[in-house]
Amino acid sequence: MELLNINYADFESFLFVLFRVAAFILFAPILGSRQFPVLVKIGFILLLSLTVYPMVKPMLPEAPKGMFELTMYLTIELLIGLAIAFASRLIFTAVQIGGTMVDFQMGFGVVNVIDPQTETQVSITAQFQNIFAILIYLSVNAHHTTILAVVESFQLINIQAFHFGGTAMNIVVKLFIDTFIVGIKIASPIMAILFFISVGLGLVARTVPQMNVFIVGFPLQIGAGLLMIGFSMSFFGMIIQNELSHLPVELTALLRSF
Repeated sequence: MELLNINYADFESFLFVLFRVAAFILFAPILGSRQFPVLVKIGFILLLSLTVYPMVKPMLPEAPKGMFELTMYLTIELLIGLAIAFASRLIFTAVQIGGTMVDFQMGFGVVNVIDPQTETQVSITAQFQNIFAILIYLSVNAHHTTILAVVESFQLINIQAFHFGGTAMNIVVKLFIDTFIVGIKIASPIMAILFFISVGLGLVARTVPQMNVFIVGFPLQIGAGLLMIGFSMSFFGMIIQNELSHLPVELTALLRSF
């Protein structure tokens, strides 16, 4: 029962752990999904906080001297948890970017479905690839990596010296750039084939004006797009696994920059 042996003097320091863990869990990929009941999330937050607290207690700052300092520290804890969750979510943002680009080229740009994780509208291909990315994310234990990053963040970050300077800004900008690059990588094989089909249909329209290219081209692009999505799934899986293998390094670099 040592996990529950928290006296009043330790309560403020326990709040530091609780706020950082809560911010991460509520916004992390999969764990922060709205499909998880609120009570389950609350229970997991408390369980993880109570488990982590004895390990990180020596690394926690001294008790704040006043309410203003306590509020400032807790705000920083929330920001750190959100930063880890944000960096973990970017791979799924890249998947949605790639899927949206493909659907726009296929003619599915106006056809959307509801993403059960965020309850927002996403394109069909983006949702399909997002589900596949979630399976890869779980299979390589990336969720363990992100939880471990939360624990290690107490060692890497001194909230009394917390700052968001140029180094942190450069890393955040790089993460955004890499997200768009990964999205383009995901879409590029399918986009290339659909581009050549569009060029071919344009040439046919010029050489055979009697043919209604729109009637022929629309189902042709959809069929070719679906085939290429199927053929490129192994390539898609390689990209996701490669990016997830870099996740620990990226999270560590982000945390060290604070």
